[in-house]
Amino acid sequence: MSVTNLNEIDKADVLVAGLRKHLKEAQEVGITTDAINRLEEASKNLRQKDKEMDEMRRQATLKTRENQNLLADLKAQMLEMRKAVKARYPQNEWIKYGVQDKR
Repeated sequence: MSVTNLNEIDKADVLVAGLRKHLKEAQEVGITTDAINRLEEASKNLRQKDKEMDEMRRQATLKTRENQNLLADLKAQMLEMRKAVKARYPQNEWIKYGVQDKR
């Protein structure tokens, strides 16, 4: 969970608790029960969405690692094949085997 979101959620929860505890006084300054309920619901929604974002970040990290491993494997296979071609054929023939780089 992001620290900023967590701090704001905590502040909202404390505010909701305080306003509910002193509801009569809060109503005197124009704060309604509905407004408190909306604030509480917004806090819950943000907490839930932040958890979903954390899970998505974890999934993205796993997919990135998986992709990096696949790329490393691809590069290793290509290197092995290019080396075999370079060892067997003269440089001017490498291109016909798809080896684009030069020594």
